[in-house]
Amino acid sequence: MIWLIYACLSIGLLAGVIVVLRGGPENSLIGLNVATICAVTGLVGLDKFIGIGFAQDIAFFLIFPGVFGVLIFSRFVKEVQNG
Repeated sequence: MIWLIYACLSIGLLAGVIVVLRGGPENSLIGLNVATICAVTGLVGLDKFIGIGFAQDIAFFLIFPGVFGVLIFSRFVKEVQNG
């Protein structure tokens, strides 16, 4: 069952990379967040399945900049649209 979950996460990661490669700042940000969420979910699953102690720390440090990146980018786009 765990291998099915990892197969689905791999497809999601690949879809995120494809969206990043399509270009444009919005697509890149969305694709990067999709790929990051898939990678973080995989790391947390590895921690539960195999018992890698540092996987949750790496997952936290991967997801933390993504949240702030979205906030900073949305503020930047709002300022550009308002002139």
